[in-house]
Amino acid sequence: MAKIWGKMWALMGLLLFNSVCNVSSLSVNVNNIECVYEYVLYEGDTISGNFVVVDHDIFWGSDHPGIDFTVTSPLGNTVHELKGTSGEKFEFKAPRSGMYKFCFHNPHSAPETVSFHIHIGHIPTEHDLAKDANESTRKRVIGYTVGEYILLTLVSALQVIYIRQLFSKSVAYNRV
Repeated sequence: MAKIWGKMWALMGLLLFNSVCNVSSLSVNVNNIECVYEYVLYEGDTISGNFVVVDHDIFWGSDHPGIDFTVTSPLGNTVHELKGTSGEKFEFKAPRSGMYKFCFHNPHSAPETVSFHIHIGHIPTEHDLAKDANESTRKRVIGYTVGEYILLTLVSALQVIYIRQLFSKSVAYNRV
């Protein structure tokens, strides 16, 4: 019973953490099947991430079958699936909003630790980055130009005041 409450608290903590930011990272011990749930706010959001079995020496030294990775949509459809791997990157568009299930299946009897990282949201393209850089440059140019005009006006006013003072003093020196 305590183990179930621990998993429930871990899930609630993960959901709370996910509501603060859209990036999650955790380690999961996979004995048979372990699942992680993530909520996707908008249809069409990009879901990307990676996972790796931490103790991967087993994979290179024997005929270990690897672990299976499955992502299930809120309707129960399999959205992404990988079989028999020690780690992989993944990326796909969410077909709808809702709670997605990320499951790891370990057919081997030895428990494995899986490091799992996921990002949900909009991933900027080169066009988006160029547009942001262009907008930032435009704002700076406008700011510098307005500042330059204010400074030019201020210097001109000070020159007028200084020249008037010079002429008013020169008239006083000529009176003797």
